[in-house]
Amino acid sequence: MYKAIDMASIRKKSYIWLGVWEKNDKAILFYKKNGFYVIGQHSFFMGEEEQTDFIMRKDFKI
Repeated sequence: MYKAIDMASIRKKSYIWLGVWEKNDKAILFYKKNGFYVIGQHSFFMGEEEQTDFIMRKDFKI
């Protein structure tokens, strides 16, 4: 994550985003503590099971 933030800063990006499984509470809490917030979701299949990822975004001041 820190490498992605560094690369975004070098490239003067205004935000980065990621997908995290909706049931991965520890990861969601970690990302929230690091400035990410949920902006949406999308579903995907793991074998026969449909699952959902939250799309999370972290904004940067340029």
